[in-house]
Amino acid sequence: MGRTPYKYQIKLSGKEKQELQQAKKKGHKDARLVIRILIILLADKGRTIAETAACLGCTEQTVLNWRKRFLERRAEGALAALMDLPRSGRPPRYGIKERAQVTAVVCETLKVHQLPLSRFSVADLHRVVVKEEGLASLSQGTLSRILRENVLKPWQYRYWLFPRDPDFVSRACVVLDLYAGFWEGQRLAATDYVLSADEKRIQVLARCHPALPTIPGAVQRVEFEYERLGTVAYHAAWDVFRARIFGLVAPTASIETFNQLVHLVMEQSPYRTAERVFWLVDSGPGHHRSTFPQRLAEMYPNAVAVMLPVHASWLNQIEMYFSIVQRKVLTPLDVVDEAVLTDRLMNFQDHYQEVAKPFTWKLTTEDLKKRLDALKGFGAALP
Repeated sequence: MGRTPYKYQIKLSGKEKQELQQAKKKGHKDARLVIRILIILLADKGRTIAETAACLGCTEQTVLNWRKRFLERRAEGALAALMDLPRSGRPPRYGIKERAQVTAVVCETLKVHQLPLSRFSVADLHRVVVKEEGLASLSQGTLSRILRENVLKPWQYRYWLFPRDPDFVSRACVVLDLYAGFWEGQRLAATDYVLSADEKRIQVLARCHPALPTIPGAVQRVEFEYERLGTVAYHAAWDVFRARIFGLVAPTASIETFNQLVHLVMEQSPYRTAERVFWLVDSGPGHHRSTFPQRLAEMYPNAVAVMLPVHASWLNQIEMYFSIVQRKVLTPLDVVDEAVLTDRLMNFQDHYQEVAKPFTWKLTTEDLKKRLDALKGFGAALP
Protein backbone atom coordinates (compact mmCIF):
# COMPACT_ATOMS: atom_id res chain seq x y z
CA MET A 1 0.00 0.00 0.00
CA GLY A 2 1.44 3.37 -1.05
CA ARG A 3 2.14 6.18 1.33
CA THR A 4 -0.27 9.05 1.61
CA PRO A 5 0.14 11.56 -1.22
CA TYR A 6 -0.26 14.42 1.23
CA LYS A 7 2.85 13.74 3.32
CA TYR A 8 5.58 16.32 2.71
CA GLN A 9 3.69 18.18 0.00
CA ILE A 10 5.89 20.47 -2.12
CA LYS A 11 4.85 23.41 -4.23
CA LEU A 12 7.73 25.05 -6.06
CA SER A 13 8.00 28.69 -6.92
CA GLY A 14 8.74 29.68 -10.50
CA LYS A 15 12.35 30.48 -9.61
CA GLU A 16 12.85 27.14 -7.82
CA LYS A 17 11.35 25.18 -10.69
CA GLN A 18 13.54 26.96 -13.24
CA GLU A 19 16.67 26.33 -11.16
CA LEU A 20 15.94 22.61 -10.84
CA GLN A 21 15.03 22.17 -14.51
CA GLN A 22 18.25 23.86 -15.62
CA ALA A 23 20.29 21.76 -13.19
CA LYS A 24 18.63 18.60 -14.51
CA LYS A 25 19.85 19.38 -18.03
CA LYS A 26 23.40 19.87 -16.78
CA GLY A 27 23.33 16.99 -14.31
CA HIS A 28 24.01 14.12 -16.74
CA LYS A 29 27.34 13.48 -15.00
CA ASP A 30 25.66 12.97 -11.60
CA ALA A 31 22.78 10.51 -11.91
CA ARG A 32 21.98 10.69 -8.19
CA LEU A 33 21.42 14.43 -8.38
CA VAL A 34 19.11 14.01 -11.38
CA ILE A 35 17.00 11.47 -9.45
CA ARG A 36 16.66 13.86 -6.51
CA ILE A 37 15.65 16.72 -8.81
CA LEU A 38 13.03 14.55 -10.49
CA ILE A 39 11.63 13.51 -7.08
CA ILE A 40 11.00 17.16 -6.23
CA LEU A 41 9.65 18.07 -9.68
CA LEU A 42 7.22 15.15 -9.57
CA ALA A 43 6.16 16.16 -6.06
CA ASP A 44 5.39 19.61 -7.41
CA LYS A 45 3.11 17.98 -9.98
CA GLY A 46 1.17 16.19 -7.20
CA ARG A 47 2.51 12.69 -7.80
CA THR A 48 2.26 10.29 -4.88
CA ILE A 49 5.28 8.72 -3.25
CA ALA A 50 4.43 5.33 -4.72
CA GLU A 51 3.95 6.77 -8.23
CA THR A 52 7.25 8.65 -8.02
CA ALA A 53 9.14 5.57 -6.82
CA ALA A 54 7.69 3.43 -9.62
CA CYS A 55 8.43 6.08 -12.24
CA LEU A 56 12.06 6.58 -11.19
CA GLY A 57 12.87 2.99 -10.23
CA CYS A 58 13.82 3.79 -6.63
CA THR A 59 12.35 2.90 -3.24
CA GLU A 60 9.49 4.77 -1.59
CA GLN A 61 11.75 5.47 1.39
CA THR A 62 14.19 7.31 -0.90
CA VAL A 63 11.38 9.49 -2.23
CA LEU A 64 10.13 10.17 1.29
CA ASN A 65 13.61 11.05 2.58
CA TRP A 66 14.39 13.55 -0.17
CA ARG A 67 11.00 15.25 0.07
CA LYS A 68 11.62 15.69 3.79
CA ARG A 69 15.20 16.91 3.34
CA PHE A 70 14.15 19.38 0.64
CA LEU A 71 11.59 20.96 2.94
CA GLU A 72 14.10 21.12 5.81
CA ARG A 73 16.87 22.74 3.71
CA ARG A 74 14.75 24.69 1.25
CA ALA A 75 16.00 28.02 2.57
CA GLU A 76 19.50 27.20 1.29
CA GLY A 77 18.22 27.16 -2.28
CA ALA A 78 16.36 24.63 -4.39
CA LEU A 79 19.46 22.95 -5.77
CA ALA A 80 21.58 23.32 -2.62
CA ALA A 81 18.88 21.51 -0.64
CA LEU A 82 19.50 18.39 -2.73
CA MET A 83 23.28 18.31 -2.37
CA ASP A 84 25.08 15.93 -0.04
CA LEU A 85 26.06 17.37 3.32
CA PRO A 86 29.78 17.43 4.18
CA ARG A 87 30.98 14.14 5.58
CA SER A 88 33.86 13.71 7.95
CA GLY A 89 34.90 10.37 6.50
CA ARG A 90 37.63 8.19 7.88
CA PRO A 91 40.44 10.10 9.60
CA PRO A 92 43.52 10.38 7.34
CA ARG A 93 46.17 7.77 8.02
CA TYR A 94 48.96 9.95 6.66
CA GLY A 95 49.41 13.45 8.00
CA ILE A 96 51.08 16.51 6.51
CA LYS A 97 54.57 15.27 7.42
CA GLU A 98 54.15 11.89 5.71
CA ARG A 99 52.60 13.48 2.64
CA ALA A 100 55.49 15.95 2.42
CA GLN A 101 57.96 13.07 2.64
CA VAL A 102 56.19 11.24 -0.18
CA THR A 103 56.13 14.38 -2.32
CA ALA A 104 59.85 15.00 -1.73
CA VAL A 105 60.76 11.43 -2.73
CA VAL A 106 58.66 11.67 -5.91
CA CYS A 107 60.20 15.01 -6.90
CA GLU A 108 63.78 13.80 -6.45
CA THR A 109 63.28 10.30 -7.88
CA LEU A 110 64.58 10.90 -11.40
CA LYS A 111 67.50 12.97 -10.11
CA VAL A 112 68.72 10.81 -7.23
CA HIS A 113 67.77 7.22 -7.87
CA GLN A 114 69.90 5.58 -10.54
CA LEU A 115 67.25 3.30 -11.98
CA PRO A 116 67.10 2.11 -15.62
CA LEU A 117 63.94 4.11 -16.25
CA SER A 118 63.39 7.33 -18.16
CA ARG A 119 59.91 7.82 -16.71
CA PHE A 120 58.18 6.47 -13.64
CA SER A 121 54.68 5.03 -13.43
CA VAL A 122 52.68 5.07 -10.18
CA ALA A 123 53.72 1.46 -9.54
CA ASP A 124 57.41 2.37 -9.99
CA LEU A 125 57.05 5.36 -7.66
CA HIS A 126 55.20 3.24 -5.12
CA ARG A 127 58.12 0.80 -4.87
CA VAL A 128 60.60 3.66 -4.42
CA VAL A 129 58.47 5.44 -1.79
CA VAL A 130 57.88 2.27 0.23
CA LYS A 131 61.58 1.43 0.13
CA GLU A 132 62.85 4.92 1.00
CA GLU A 133 60.28 6.02 3.57
CA GLY A 134 59.32 2.67 5.04
CA LEU A 135 55.62 3.32 4.44
CA ALA A 136 54.76 -0.30 3.76
CA SER A 137 51.05 0.33 4.32
CA LEU A 138 50.89 3.08 1.69
CA SER A 139 48.77 1.84 -1.20
CA GLN A 140 49.08 2.84 -4.82
CA GLY A 141 45.64 4.45 -4.61
CA THR A 142 46.73 6.68 -1.73
CA LEU A 143 49.92 7.56 -3.57
CA SER A 144 47.86 8.52 -6.62
CA ARG A 145 45.69 10.80 -4.51
CA ILE A 146 48.76 12.49 -3.00
CA LEU A 147 50.14 13.05 -6.48
CA ARG A 148 46.85 14.54 -7.69
CA GLU A 149 46.64 16.85 -4.67
CA ASN A 150 50.14 18.17 -5.44
CA VAL A 151 49.55 18.24 -9.21
CA LEU A 152 52.49 15.90 -9.79
CA LYS A 153 52.68 13.85 -12.99
CA PRO A 154 56.25 12.51 -13.23
CA TRP A 155 55.26 10.14 -16.03
CA GLN A 156 54.64 13.11 -18.32
CA TYR A 157 57.28 15.30 -19.92
CA ARG A 158 57.76 18.02 -22.50
CA TYR A 159 60.87 19.38 -24.17
CA TRP A 160 62.10 22.86 -23.45
CA LEU A 161 65.18 24.81 -24.44
CA PHE A 162 66.75 27.55 -22.38
CA PRO A 163 68.17 30.39 -24.55
CA ARG A 164 71.95 30.00 -24.81
CA ASP A 165 72.71 32.84 -27.19
CA PRO A 166 74.47 35.56 -25.14
CA ASP A 167 72.87 38.16 -27.43
CA PHE A 168 69.45 36.51 -27.42
CA VAL A 169 67.53 39.41 -25.86
CA SER A 170 69.02 42.15 -28.02
CA ARG A 171 68.60 40.21 -31.27
CA ALA A 172 65.11 39.01 -30.43
CA CYS A 173 64.01 42.51 -29.48
CA VAL A 174 65.13 43.79 -32.87
CA VAL A 175 62.86 41.24 -34.56
CA LEU A 176 59.92 41.99 -32.27
CA ASP A 177 60.36 45.73 -32.82
CA LEU A 178 60.17 45.16 -36.57
CA TYR A 179 56.96 43.20 -36.13
CA ALA A 180 55.65 46.16 -34.13
CA GLY A 181 56.68 48.54 -36.94
CA PHE A 182 59.86 50.04 -35.45
CA TRP A 183 63.54 50.05 -36.39
CA GLU A 184 66.15 51.51 -34.04
CA GLY A 185 63.43 53.34 -32.14
CA GLN A 186 61.91 54.97 -35.23
CA ARG A 187 58.62 53.99 -36.84
CA LEU A 188 58.96 52.28 -40.21
CA ALA A 189 58.04 54.35 -43.26
CA ALA A 190 55.48 53.33 -45.86
CA THR A 191 58.35 52.48 -48.20
CA ASP A 192 59.92 50.01 -45.74
CA TYR A 193 59.24 46.28 -46.07
CA VAL A 194 59.83 43.37 -43.69
CA LEU A 195 60.41 39.90 -45.14
CA SER A 196 60.66 36.67 -43.18
CA ALA A 197 62.56 33.98 -45.09
CA ASP A 198 63.85 30.44 -44.70
CA GLU A 199 63.86 27.07 -46.44
CA LYS A 200 62.08 23.81 -45.67
CA ARG A 201 63.57 20.46 -46.67
CA ILE A 202 60.94 17.99 -47.84
CA GLN A 203 61.22 14.29 -48.58
CA VAL A 204 59.61 13.09 -51.81
CA LEU A 205 57.44 10.15 -50.71
CA ALA A 206 55.54 7.77 -52.97
CA ARG A 207 53.08 5.34 -51.37
CA CYS A 208 53.47 1.71 -52.32
CA HIS A 209 49.69 1.36 -52.83
CA PRO A 210 47.08 3.98 -53.72
CA ALA A 211 45.03 5.54 -50.94
CA LEU A 212 41.39 4.58 -50.42
CA PRO A 213 38.93 7.49 -50.71
CA THR A 214 36.64 8.65 -47.96
CA ILE A 215 33.28 6.88 -47.76
CA PRO A 216 30.33 7.34 -45.40
CA GLY A 217 31.26 6.02 -41.99
CA ALA A 218 34.98 5.67 -42.71
CA VAL A 219 37.90 8.06 -42.96
CA GLN A 220 40.36 8.14 -45.84
CA ARG A 221 42.92 5.35 -45.66
CA VAL A 222 46.51 6.00 -46.69
CA GLU A 223 49.09 3.27 -47.24
CA PHE A 224 51.63 3.32 -44.42
CA GLU A 225 54.54 1.99 -46.47
CA TYR A 226 56.27 4.43 -48.81
CA GLU A 227 59.29 4.79 -51.06
CA ARG A 228 61.76 7.67 -50.68
CA LEU A 229 62.49 9.38 -53.98
CA GLY A 230 64.92 12.05 -52.78
CA THR A 231 64.47 15.49 -51.22
CA VAL A 232 63.77 19.03 -52.28
CA ALA A 233 64.22 22.39 -50.55
CA TYR A 234 61.31 24.81 -50.56
CA HIS A 235 62.68 28.37 -50.22
CA ALA A 236 60.10 30.98 -49.25
CA ALA A 237 59.85 34.60 -48.15
CA TRP A 238 56.83 36.16 -46.42
CA ASP A 239 56.00 39.87 -46.48
CA VAL A 240 55.03 40.40 -42.85
CA PHE A 241 52.78 43.44 -43.28
CA ARG A 242 51.42 42.89 -46.79
CA ALA A 243 50.86 39.12 -46.65
CA ARG A 244 52.65 38.30 -49.88
CA ILE A 245 54.40 34.96 -50.31
CA PHE A 246 57.32 34.23 -52.65
CA GLY A 247 58.92 30.86 -53.15
CA LEU A 248 60.85 28.45 -55.29
CA VAL A 249 61.80 24.78 -55.09
CA ALA A 250 65.42 23.68 -55.53
CA PRO A 251 67.14 20.29 -55.28
CA THR A 252 69.03 21.41 -52.18
CA ALA A 253 69.54 24.35 -49.82
CA SER A 254 72.67 26.39 -50.43
CA ILE A 255 73.94 29.93 -50.79
CA GLU A 256 73.24 29.83 -54.51
CA THR A 257 69.64 28.65 -54.13
CA PHE A 258 68.87 31.15 -51.39
CA ASN A 259 70.33 33.91 -53.56
CA GLN A 260 67.83 32.88 -56.21
CA LEU A 261 65.03 33.58 -53.73
CA VAL A 262 66.54 36.96 -52.89
CA HIS A 263 66.73 37.85 -56.60
CA LEU A 264 63.16 36.63 -57.15
CA VAL A 265 61.90 39.11 -54.55
CA MET A 266 64.24 42.04 -54.94
CA GLU A 267 64.02 42.25 -58.73
CA GLN A 268 60.32 43.06 -58.68
CA SER A 269 58.33 46.06 -57.55
CA PRO A 270 58.00 47.48 -54.94
CA TYR A 271 61.05 45.89 -53.33
CA ARG A 272 63.45 46.93 -56.07
CA THR A 273 62.81 50.62 -55.40
CA ALA A 274 61.93 50.42 -51.72
CA GLU A 275 63.85 52.55 -49.25
CA ARG A 276 64.62 49.55 -47.01
CA VAL A 277 63.80 45.84 -47.21
CA PHE A 278 64.50 43.95 -44.00
CA TRP A 279 65.27 40.22 -44.37
CA LEU A 280 64.66 38.21 -41.20
CA VAL A 281 66.64 34.95 -41.38
CA ASP A 282 68.26 32.43 -39.09
CA SER A 283 71.82 31.13 -39.43
CA GLY A 284 71.06 28.43 -42.00
CA PRO A 285 73.64 27.21 -44.54
CA GLY A 286 72.40 29.59 -47.22
CA HIS A 287 72.26 32.66 -44.98
CA HIS A 288 74.79 32.31 -42.19
CA ARG A 289 75.27 35.28 -39.90
CA SER A 290 78.99 35.50 -40.75
CA THR A 291 78.48 35.99 -44.50
CA PHE A 292 74.86 36.78 -45.37
CA PRO A 293 74.57 40.41 -44.14
CA GLN A 294 77.53 41.58 -46.23
CA ARG A 295 76.54 39.49 -49.26
CA LEU A 296 72.98 40.83 -49.17
CA ALA A 297 74.15 44.44 -48.90
CA GLU A 298 76.49 43.96 -51.85
CA MET A 299 73.72 42.53 -54.00
CA TYR A 300 71.07 45.07 -52.98
CA PRO A 301 72.12 48.19 -51.04
CA ASN A 302 68.55 48.81 -49.85
CA ALA A 303 68.31 45.35 -48.27
CA VAL A 304 69.10 44.89 -44.57
CA ALA A 305 69.80 41.47 -43.06
CA VAL A 306 68.36 40.91 -39.58
CA MET A 307 69.71 37.75 -37.99
CA LEU A 308 67.61 35.80 -35.51
CA PRO A 309 69.17 34.54 -32.27
CA VAL A 310 70.28 30.92 -32.04
CA HIS A 311 67.39 28.48 -31.44
CA ALA A 312 64.77 31.14 -32.22
CA SER A 313 63.08 29.93 -35.39
CA TRP A 314 59.77 30.41 -33.55
CA LEU A 315 60.37 34.15 -33.96
CA ASN A 316 60.39 33.76 -37.74
CA GLN A 317 56.93 34.19 -39.22
CA ILE A 318 57.79 32.13 -42.30
CA GLU A 319 57.71 29.09 -40.02
CA MET A 320 53.99 29.75 -39.50
CA TYR A 321 53.49 29.54 -43.25
CA PHE A 322 55.59 26.35 -43.40
CA SER A 323 53.37 24.80 -40.72
CA ILE A 324 50.34 25.52 -42.92
CA VAL A 325 52.12 23.88 -45.87
CA GLN A 326 52.93 20.85 -43.73
CA ARG A 327 49.31 20.39 -42.66
CA LYS A 328 47.58 21.17 -45.94
CA VAL A 329 50.03 19.96 -48.59
CA LEU A 330 52.47 17.46 -47.14
CA THR A 331 50.31 15.40 -44.74
CA PRO A 332 49.76 12.80 -46.06
CA LEU A 333 52.18 12.94 -48.97
CA ASP A 334 52.00 10.72 -52.04
CA VAL A 335 53.78 11.96 -55.18
CA VAL A 336 55.52 10.11 -57.98
CA ASP A 337 58.53 12.42 -58.38
CA GLU A 338 60.08 15.78 -57.54
CA ALA A 339 58.31 17.54 -60.42
CA VAL A 340 54.86 16.63 -59.09
CA LEU A 341 55.80 17.80 -55.59
CA THR A 342 57.17 21.06 -56.99
CA ASP A 343 53.95 21.72 -58.91
CA ARG A 344 51.89 21.00 -55.80
CA LEU A 345 53.92 23.43 -53.68
CA MET A 346 53.79 26.21 -56.28
CA ASN A 347 50.07 25.70 -56.90
CA PHE A 348 49.36 25.85 -53.18
CA GLN A 349 51.44 29.00 -52.92
CA ASP A 350 49.24 30.65 -55.55
CA HIS A 351 46.12 29.32 -53.83
CA TYR A 352 47.21 30.59 -50.43
CA GLN A 353 48.07 34.01 -51.83
CA GLU A 354 44.41 34.52 -52.71
CA VAL A 355 43.32 34.23 -49.07
CA ALA A 356 46.49 35.29 -47.23
CA LYS A 357 46.30 37.81 -44.41
CA PRO A 358 49.04 39.12 -42.13
CA PHE A 359 49.59 36.87 -39.14
CA THR A 360 48.38 38.24 -35.82
CA TRP A 361 51.55 38.63 -33.77
CA LYS A 362 51.01 39.47 -30.09
CA LEU A 363 54.38 38.83 -28.43
CA THR A 364 56.13 42.10 -27.57
CA THR A 365 59.60 42.89 -26.25
CA GLU A 366 58.15 43.40 -22.78
CA ASP A 367 56.42 40.01 -22.92
CA LEU A 368 59.68 38.36 -23.97
CA LYS A 369 61.67 39.94 -21.16
CA LYS A 370 59.08 38.84 -18.58
CA ARG A 371 59.21 35.27 -19.86
CA LEU A 372 62.99 35.20 -19.82
CA ASP A 373 63.05 36.56 -16.27
CA ALA A 374 60.67 33.79 -15.25
CA LEU A 375 62.92 31.20 -16.95
CA LYS A 376 65.96 32.56 -15.15
CA GLY A 377 64.19 32.22 -11.84
CA PHE A 378 63.14 28.68 -12.75
CA GLY A 379 66.69 27.79 -13.81
CA ALA A 380 68.12 29.13 -10.56
CA ALA A 381 65.68 26.98 -8.60
CA LEU A 382 66.81 23.82 -10.35
CA PRO A 383 69.13 21.56 -8.32
